[in-house]
Amino acid sequence: MTHHPTKSRQPERIDILLATYNGEQFIERQLQSVVEQMDGRCRLLICDDGSTDGTRSIIERFVARQPAHIVRLEGGSPRLGPCRCFGRLLSHAEADYVTFCDQDDIWLPGHISLPLARIQAAEAALGADVPLLAHTDLVVVDENLRPIAPSFWAYSNLDPYGGSRLNRLLMQNVVTGSATMVNRVLARLASPIPRAAPFHDWWLALVAAVLGRIDVIPEKTVLYRQHANNCVGATCYGWRHVMRRAADVLLRDATTRCFRRDQRQALALWQRFAAQLPPREKWAIEAFVSLKRAGFVDRRLSMLRHEFLGTGRLRNLGWLMWI
Repeated sequence: MTHHPTKSRQPERIDILLATYNGEQFIERQLQSVVEQMDGRCRLLICDDGSTDGTRSIIERFVARQPAHIVRLEGGSPRLGPCRCFGRLLSHAEADYVTFCDQDDIWLPGHISLPLARIQAAEAALGADVPLLAHTDLVVVDENLRPIAPSFWAYSNLDPYGGSRLNRLLMQNVVTGSATMVNRVLARLASPIPRAAPFHDWWLALVAAVLGRIDVIPEKTVLYRQHANNCVGATCYGWRHVMRRAADVLLRDATTRCFRRDQRQALALWQRFAAQLPPREKWAIEAFVSLKRAGFVDRRLSMLRHEFLGTGRLRNLGWLMWI
């Protein structure tokens, strides 16, 4: 009898993408929380976007400790900004799975293992060629890590389940990059991130929604730190938030500008994947982009017909009034 050697399965590789800019106040604690979850499968890619404080020195210390597993990239000149910086990192990612990291948060146990298990289960069921994204909830904390809210989703009045449908996702992002993992198929499809995309996590979520699947994990795997210099941050949703938005609109017409920005992102999605889009998704994107050409009444009727809405009656009422 001839015995054939069994082909052993290669261990999966995981790339962790971290964009930094003047983060010396918090980044060392975050890097330590990341390194504690890294093993031989993991590589940490860091893109510094021209920091002028001590951020680079802190990064270099960690690179010196694990040069085989931590790689630093330069951002560019002029500054790239967060979305383009993560886009640069994504273009250098080569692993089977990619997860994202913000410089001022803290990783909790399970940040890698929970979404990895969920994506691998989905690949086993749907096939390894399906673009997949998995994301978790976050704990909202202040700059000293004191709890503000046990759930970012509840605090911001987000519905990550219903909000993952394309018609809802075109209007409102429910995926937080620092709590997200994607598989290699999605990372390659989404790269390069178009200039029309305002946020890397939103763009990844849209690509997953039209061509693959988004999995929601209710566990919290990140301490989401809120401080004066957050690029986006968490906003407590309620009447005060609505009134602030109303005042902002009266002063600067901000909601209309954001809506036009979101339509440009949708158009970029259509242009990139028109030949691959299923008919229903293609129809929804075309309807969303065409809203800018509709009149006051027709625009609102189309929003209701296609359910281009977000989470919460107050939020949707504001959009229907202001857009």
